[in-house]
Amino acid sequence: MSKVHLANVDLNLLVVFDALAAEGHATRAAERIGLTQPAVSHALNRLRALFNDPLFVRTPRGMVPTPLAQDIAPSVRSILERVEGLLRGGRAFDPAGSTRQFVLGLSDYAAVVLLPRLTARLDREAPGVSLVVRNTSRSVGLPMLEDGAVELIAGNFPEPPTHMREELLYEEDFICAGRGDHPDLEEPLDLERYLALRHLQVSLKGDPFGYVDAELRERGLARTVAMTVGHFLMAPLLVNASNLVATEPRRLFGPFAGRLKLAVVAPPLDIPPFRVVQTWHSRYDQDPGHAWLRGVLQEIGATV
Repeated sequence: MSKVHLANVDLNLLVVFDALAAEGHATRAAERIGLTQPAVSHALNRLRALFNDPLFVRTPRGMVPTPLAQDIAPSVRSILERVEGLLRGGRAFDPAGSTRQFVLGLSDYAAVVLLPRLTARLDREAPGVSLVVRNTSRSVGLPMLEDGAVELIAGNFPEPPTHMREELLYEEDFICAGRGDHPDLEEPLDLERYLALRHLQVSLKGDPFGYVDAELRERGLARTVAMTVGHFLMAPLLVNASNLVATEPRRLFGPFAGRLKLAVVAPPLDIPPFRVVQTWHSRYDQDPGHAWLRGVLQEIGATV
């Protein structure tokens, strides 16, 4: 890859790109940044040459971003936010006035637990801030951070390398859940009855042998996994519609237990809890906006 010489690049083009990404219309973008519409069109042509991509395509619905433009838009917004803070003479971040876009990596489990609360906080405190949420998992979360596909991940991940940071949000334990009138889900649930049940297993890799099965194997025991699905959000709906029982994270079922009238009981064996963390690249350590977002997630983690 050839080296880019920044001295030969007009960085004001990023301001035009950001305005087009926000407005989706050349005239409105021009008004947003105080330029004429021809000046914005000229800058867009230079941007297209710089990135070797159309970036924004004219349609009856306005200027529609290409996949590349969608991909780089969060990074451009982050760069401009930092420059604005630097030129203001400080590193302060004003959530109430910010229009920054953050790109998060969440599994569907982490999204169920954290995203509703995070959305409510943004509505109240940072209405101009937007989120792009990309699906991630234990196996791909750290590589997504490394590649810059996301700027922060939340969930259960391996220990990160030294150039990344990790912060505990909470520890998660397990419960057994089934439909409200399940004939065999009575408290307390003993181990013999538990093993006789038909079980639902959630595995993002589609593996019917999971965390609970490993704990059972250490005791020389096994359960019958009748169904394996690749999405946590399917578990409450499937157990509600069948005789299947799921042994899954407690907070996964919390939002659905009352709505679906699920029966929830303690597992008949000790299953070690797992850590739910937020992880980010060290390049964001001193980013005030990023620090604010991490603080919000930390507060949410303390309340879930």
